Amino acid sequence: MRKRFFIFLPIYLGFFVVLGVYEVNHPPFSTDSTRIGDYEIKIETTPPVPEVGKITTIHFLVLDENENPVDNFRMGAKIYYNDDIVSSFPSSDHSSGKWDLDYTFKESGNHVIRVDLVDFKNGGILSYAFNMSVLNFYMNMFTYLIIAGLAGAGGIILAIIIFQKKVGPKKNRM
Repeated sequence: MRKRFFIFLPIYLGFFVVLGVYEVNHPPFSTDSTRIGDYEIKIETTPPVPEVGKITTIHFLVLDENENPVDNFRMGAKIYYNDDIVSSFPSSDHSSGKWDLDYTFKESGNHVIRVDLVDFKNGGILSYAFNMSVLNFYMNMFTYLIIAGLAGAGGIILAIIIFQKKVGPKKNRM
């Protein structure tokens, strides 16, 4: 029984470490994707959680119907906060299926990023609105909470190991 416990201990700890690292690097609300027309637009940010007053790079990736990056595309973006437009980036040509946009958010809360993609095949404009959460102090707080959770789980396991050795079954010697 004791050896089996120590075999599963690294698996148990590894699960929490991998989960913590993944959540810090890929929070679920900083990425999104949608299919409009014959294209798929993916959006993500660096840092993973946009913060007020810090430069955030918004990455747009435009894919065709076969999941391949579009060679050349024309796209613009508008950023809204409380239904008011706060910034506008006119349509311009981009290559390699990517467009990186540097922006500094001035207010915390939900921002709407509306993209307008020019559809060269059909001669129209395809639009979609992405929601982007911007927080004041989230990334530091989130990182500290993950570290505290990992330390707590490690402390509980360490306490179990120590108390098993001290309180373990005593063998009668005759």
